[in-house]
Amino acid sequence: MASHSDKKIAEGLEHLRLADKCMKTSLFKWKPDTDGAVAEFNKAATAFRNAKAYEQAKESYIKAGDLQKTVNSPFHAAKAYEQAGLLSKENKEYDEAVHWMELAALMFQEHGTPDTAALCLDKAAKMVEQEKPEKAIHLYTKACDVAECEGRPRQSAEYIGKAGRLQVKCFKYDEAIKSLQQEIKYWMEAENYAYIKKVAMGIILVHLSQEDYVAADQFFRSCLGYPEFGASEEAGALEDLLRAYDDGDEEAGSLVLARPIFKYLDNMFAKLARDMKFPGGVSTSRSAVTTSSYSQQEDGDKGGGEEEEEEEIPSELC
Repeated sequence: MASHSDKKIAEGLEHLRLADKCMKTSLFKWKPDTDGAVAEFNKAATAFRNAKAYEQAKESYIKAGDLQKTVNSPFHAAKAYEQAGLLSKENKEYDEAVHWMELAALMFQEHGTPDTAALCLDKAAKMVEQEKPEKAIHLYTKACDVAECEGRPRQSAEYIGKAGRLQVKCFKYDEAIKSLQQEIKYWMEAENYAYIKKVAMGIILVHLSQEDYVAADQFFRSCLGYPEFGASEEAGALEDLLRAYDDGDEEAGSLVLARPIFKYLDNMFAKLARDMKFPGGVSTSRSAVTTSSYSQQEDGDKGGGEEEEEEEIPSELC
């Protein structure tokens, strides 16, 4: 007895045969039946998908998309290419998945639905975040550009913010700072001041992770001009952190970073806070011990010097 998968594959092959038949011309059929062929390709793709024959399903969707493109139907072409991209991801063919998702986004834009195009790019980026973070950064940035062209600052901020956090994860700190500053610009346009405070905290943590106190301090001072920032809890916490960092006071800095306001930041920023190193790496309590030890050693050296002098005097007299 044939299994369910075998039946579905046979069904898919039959739909492919019918699709090819629709595309043929004859003495009494001068034009190919494109619509009929597209319908058969889509039915074939569904059958192959149900049989988990993802490669055959993907090829069927691509054929359907190519036909839709030839008859100037970009929206339906985009939907077919998007499905091809999702199936490529199922096969762990990440580069190919990105290719079809980007083509789908382009078709959505041609159709005049840029919001859907941006969502398609966002979906593609999520698909490859773990395996290919560089491609994900590119896709999030591209989604941001699409949203910006449509005058949607909130969506632009979300997309470029995702790119910035991935850049932090990949240790591309300079690029991350630029992306995060761009995110703040979009949040300003959207008048979402609460998010600005959180992103500002992230940028300062990135600067301090690079041991660039001057840049962190300058950025903090520039943030004081943002609405609702100067008197906020975030500003107070950052001021305390910068003071502790400048003083090289690890104990005071650790107490600041242990506050909930740092712990509940986005994962990448919270990790930066957790791994923060202070200049010298010496806490206040350890400084006192070190200073005391140093003083005792110095006193000991002085005492030793006096003994040596006492021993040297008789030798010189002789």
